Amino acid sequence: MDINGKNVVVLGAGKSGVSAAVLAKKKGAAKVVLSDVKPKAKMEQNAADLEAMGIEIEAGGHGNETILNADMIVVSPGVPLAGEWHDMAKRHNKEVVGEIEFAYGFMGKGVKIVGITGTNGKTTVTTLTNEIFKSQLGDKAVLAGNIGIPFCDVVCEKKDYTHVIMEISSFQLDTIKEFKTDAAVILNITDDHLDRYESMQAYAESKARIFLNHGPEDVLVLNRSDRFTEIMASMSASRKLYFSAYAESDDCYFFADNAYYKKINGKKEKIFSAEGIKLIGKHNTENILACLALAEACGLDMKKAEETIKGFKGLPHRIELVAEAAGKKFYDDSKGTNVDAVIRALETFDRPLALILGGREKNTDFGQLKKVLPKNVKTIIALGENRDKIEGVFADVVPVVKCASMEEAVNAGYSLDVEVVLLSPACASFDLFKSYAHRGDEFKKYVLKAANNG
Repeated sequence: MDINGKNVVVLGAGKSGVSAAVLAKKKGAAKVVLSDVKPKAKMEQNAADLEAMGIEIEAGGHGNETILNADMIVVSPGVPLAGEWHDMAKRHNKEVVGEIEFAYGFMGKGVKIVGITGTNGKTTVTTLTNEIFKSQLGDKAVLAGNIGIPFCDVVCEKKDYTHVIMEISSFQLDTIKEFKTDAAVILNITDDHLDRYESMQAYAESKARIFLNHGPEDVLVLNRSDRFTEIMASMSASRKLYFSAYAESDDCYFFADNAYYKKINGKKEKIFSAEGIKLIGKHNTENILACLALAEACGLDMKKAEETIKGFKGLPHRIELVAEAAGKKFYDDSKGTNVDAVIRALETFDRPLALILGGREKNTDFGQLKKVLPKNVKTIIALGENRDKIEGVFADVVPVVKCASMEEAVNAGYSLDVEVVLLSPACASFDLFKSYAHRGDEFKKYVLKAANNG
């Protein structure tokens, strides 16, 4: 990609946007403007530091002149592809690319990209896949993407890596053109981000872009149990592999008899026993199988992969045991920001349970939960701005306790006759918290406070 002498405008001043602006400056853009709707004082990066590098800052909105004077517009994932700026860019035939597309244009030859997408499990699979690769390739493997490390940062580093392990969101995939993964997995596609996409079909089509530009030499790993798998397989020119926590099939990595297996070209082979695995739940069985398929497709050693997987303790805020007190176990699953994630978390437990649910919705259909709640959910603790709606949906199924704060919700959990209190909210966190991590940390704080007081 040649941007010498061009005016590059980057929309969105979060991590990805800042990184793209720095890369543009280093690669010879004549002018770089970083534009954000927030005021300068609320930008994540100190505006003065960026201005000292020669990057111009536009705060408080994307100006018409800024768009009109751009030769290239780089869009951060969090900036919707809609609104006045987008209409103007289209009318004036401005080149619009996403952050990962922009970075890809400067990536060295011969580097392979292992891409991970899906509604749930992306960060766990990306992290574990990266650990498997790094244990065998060392610094030849590098982590990037939606996991919090902008791809532009990796490109800027100019290190001698051979594999980039990337978590890729649907928002990032919406703007790719030439970007190509060499091995990719679509973990699952369930209801999420329907505040941004007009339908599940549109959301699924966005996820499918991870195998855009694939050929027969590339590998696509799919979830045998997902309703979109057959459609995805028919759309892709890739070599297809599958994974399943439930059933054996051809070209599939599957789970049976407390062990991980594969069946390739009709030959069934045990990979290793699940004894010693620290990740709990069927969804994590799927996550491990996806990692195995990706690693072996890229030529890595399965025995060494086993060692890495059995040493992996999981990530914070994903069915994380916080404390055991008052005869109850408290679990933080704050990353469960959609209904399917909550269903997967509930499947992990067979003991009487209180579920902390609620937050900021993404056109959430809570009704999907009603069929699984009676199994072991004894009470719902409704938290946040949509607690009245939650009460309306579930009051005829289980008792609902409404709470205005996390402290109140935790104290309610302590008072109930259950064995498990699970924070798995099925919603975004931005009504009461800065992020899902902040929400999880607040849950932990009040759980430990109540435990110490009790």
